[in-house]
Amino acid sequence: MKKGIFFIPVYKESKPYNEILDEVISSTVSAEKMGLSEAYYGEHITDRFEKIASSLMMIASVSHLTNKIKLGSLTTNLNFYKPAALAAWISTVDNMTKGRFIMGIGAGANQTDLESLGLLEQKNYELMLELESLVRKLLNSKDLVNLKTDNYKVSTLKTGNPELGLGYFNGLYKQRDNLDIIMPALGKGSYNVKMCAKNKWSIAISNFCSDEIVKDHIENYLNNSPLEKKDALQKIRLTKLLFLNESQKDADKYAFDENSPYMEVIDTIFTKLKTFNRHNCFGENVNCTLDAAKEVLFHGTPEKAKDYISSINNQFGELGSLVFVSVPKTNNRIFDESLKLFSKELNV
Repeated sequence: MKKGIFFIPVYKESKPYNEILDEVISSTVSAEKMGLSEAYYGEHITDRFEKIASSLMMIASVSHLTNKIKLGSLTTNLNFYKPAALAAWISTVDNMTKGRFIMGIGAGANQTDLESLGLLEQKNYELMLELESLVRKLLNSKDLVNLKTDNYKVSTLKTGNPELGLGYFNGLYKQRDNLDIIMPALGKGSYNVKMCAKNKWSIAISNFCSDEIVKDHIENYLNNSPLEKKDALQKIRLTKLLFLNESQKDADKYAFDENSPYMEVIDTIFTKLKTFNRHNCFGENVNCTLDAAKEVLFHGTPEKAKDYISSINNQFGELGSLVFVSVPKTNNRIFDESLKLFSKELNV
């Protein structure tokens, strides 16, 4: 099972944006040195707590500071952009990473993002799927293009000039055809899961899902995938809030402490989701931050974490990746050592 890291990231709104970006970049470099195989970046454009505005720009910024770790967007909200520009940016990022890019796609879960772009009244999920198909065609194009869908048109026929090389799109790194597409899975019975399974795309099970819903996503994916079970399982990433400590006693003591960065992250997201009545992913009858944390925050020793993952693998088969969710750095070493234990001691 591969191991990765996911930078949501959720910080105090008073934290300077440049310091957040610096921390995420340095943590990515450290993650590669620790041997992690994947790194993912969230994206919101109008959020005081989740401040990364472009996962593609984050990936570009670390592309030449890393060599092996795959770099994924969770998500690039395709409907925010024009298809021609989007295809060009994806081509650029994939070539900068030399084919290490994983394309996470979404339609924008943050309503203020959609409002700011004039998209509140649009069928954004349909636009996202339309753009995914169109972008793939642009990336694979060899000639001048003239493509039209229900909502978009991309043409270079009128002004294209073969002699001058004008009107052509760049493709993926070395024209590769194995770009991995991934989508997040949150609520029970997620349509994202069914669609990804049918398209042989990957899923990232949200770190805000209770164990019951984690199992629902895995079953849902396996039931809808045309792949052999072993291959289908490799398409499933489990993202998890993991607070690891060599002492179970200390893990129990500090996990739900008022100064815990894990509680800070859970409180911010739970409050948002509850406001919009989408908090059921934390589990049935969960109505406060502490109850939510007890459902989704794993805290304990690496050995206990290994047993937890083994129980899932024993039930379904070995998943593709276990993804550690990054939390803001603190002045308490007990929290900041968790990632090191994940990378060095948690053998799954």
